[in-house]
Amino acid sequence: MTTGHDTYKVPELSEEEQKKPLARFYTDYPLHLPSPLERQLLEGGPINSANAIPAEDWLSLVDRNIYELPAYGYCMMPDGSGFYIQYSTTDETWDPAWRRWYGPWMNYKKEGVDYPDGNLRYKIWMPADHFDHEYVNGKDAAEGIRSVETLDLGASGDPRQGMPSINHDIDLRDYGLTEERQAALTAAGIRLTAVWEEFDGPGHHLVLRMSRPGPLGGTENINCEWIGWWAKDGQIVRDEDTPVNETYLKNVLAHNTVERAHLVQVLPDLYAEYHDQPIDAD
Repeated sequence: MTTGHDTYKVPELSEEEQKKPLARFYTDYPLHLPSPLERQLLEGGPINSANAIPAEDWLSLVDRNIYELPAYGYCMMPDGSGFYIQYSTTDETWDPAWRRWYGPWMNYKKEGVDYPDGNLRYKIWMPADHFDHEYVNGKDAAEGIRSVETLDLGASGDPRQGMPSINHDIDLRDYGLTEERQAALTAAGIRLTAVWEEFDGPGHHLVLRMSRPGPLGGTENINCEWIGWWAKDGQIVRDEDTPVNETYLKNVLAHNTVERAHLVQVLPDLYAEYHDQPIDAD
């Protein structure tokens, strides 16, 4: 009898990685495909671009009624850029403190040590596609975070061949979010964060994430990404050289769907095991 829970095959760890106690969080947690509903939406083709959020109006996400517009899907935009929106939920047992802890812990690397096998702490998040992740300056996100990952759900079989990129935090106060509006959102339990990404070779992405209390409890998470846009000096800037097509958008949305669900599965146990240990323990 089959459970019907399909999983991805993930790359084997190196002999050195397999020796680490941390390795069990890579090997012992199956990486599941998107849910049946998510797969149906992914395979149903792109959404109508008329229902997408234009990059020039990106902050309108917070005011949109996502129950009246597609809240999960992807499409090419009329200007040749790409867009996707991803909706997910976490229940009342999810503690945001786990995710706040995971970022600095994941990006920590021992000074003077080479990492030829990449970053195991990052691989745990999405074993099929993740390879390396680190602070550019070695200590915090002030100069960006460098990553290497594929976005093909393990199709290439070698995440180390992924495209390197650097993502930069965006201060939304520089992009039109007033102090008064920020205070109102905070009071309502709504959190907005944003980054822009630059890729080795042509390519920029713009990302906006929103979380808010769910009507049935827990938290709603809505992520939007505009492929072919970035942020500079208070302006949203188009990069027409960014490569994008519907297949790429579908893969990115599927990748982000899988990695989010997997982190929800792994992180509670990972946090319980490591949050009170020295940061270099692995």
